[in-house]
Amino acid sequence: MTREGELRASKDDEAMQIFQRDWEIYRKLVSNNYLFHREACARLQRLLNEEAVQPFRFLDIACGDASASMMALRGTRIAAYRGIDLSGPALDLAAKELVSLACPVELDQRDFFSALTENPEPADVVWIGLSLHHFHPPEKLRLMRAARGIVGSEGLFIIYENVSRDGETRDEWMKRWDAQRPGWTAYSEDEWQTITAHVHSSDFPESDSTWRRLGREAGFGTVRQLFKAPTDLFRLYAFSS
Repeated sequence: MTREGELRASKDDEAMQIFQRDWEIYRKLVSNNYLFHREACARLQRLLNEEAVQPFRFLDIACGDASASMMALRGTRIAAYRGIDLSGPALDLAAKELVSLACPVELDQRDFFSALTENPEPADVVWIGLSLHHFHPPEKLRLMRAARGIVGSEGLFIIYENVSRDGETRDEWMKRWDAQRPGWTAYSEDEWQTITAHVHSSDFPESDSTWRRLGREAGFGTVRQLFKAPTDLFRLYAFSS
């Protein structure tokens, strides 16, 4: 192997190690239900069974390993699944997670803004969970407008995202996030510091009124809150015509 090849292989190994470390931290979030995925996905499943077009085409934005989405999709009449994520290793895990779905599965490794604006395939349900909050309001609105075009007049756009209280600053929301530490006993101090550093640097919660305003500006006529986490840090919304 050439020196250049050795350096590239070393970087690939380092990237994989970082992915594996961070993914293990994320999996602890889900398996210990620290962010109330179970309750949110149970409510999502009910919505899919009761209100979605039957059978429905499902677009999973920032799908990761698709384990959270599968909580909601089992027992539904899903006609097709498309997942979008930038991480190749995460999509490899998603392929294994989704094998039990009795429908066509497409996994798209790319930036989801590009996927939604350059290749806006129609879907009956567009879902994004705990990823949209990484962006500022103009980018949030851009994605929501793209989702509005994809679901058309009969579809649903559903989000589970960070929500601040009306009048609450980002710093105040972060203080409430930090207050969760005593209950997160599955995490070592290093793991907690890794995830909370990410939250402090990359999470930008919006208030309930702002999420509703963004929905209206995106072209949705109806915005409903379906679930509020017991911590009041996250909420599930459904947007429709």
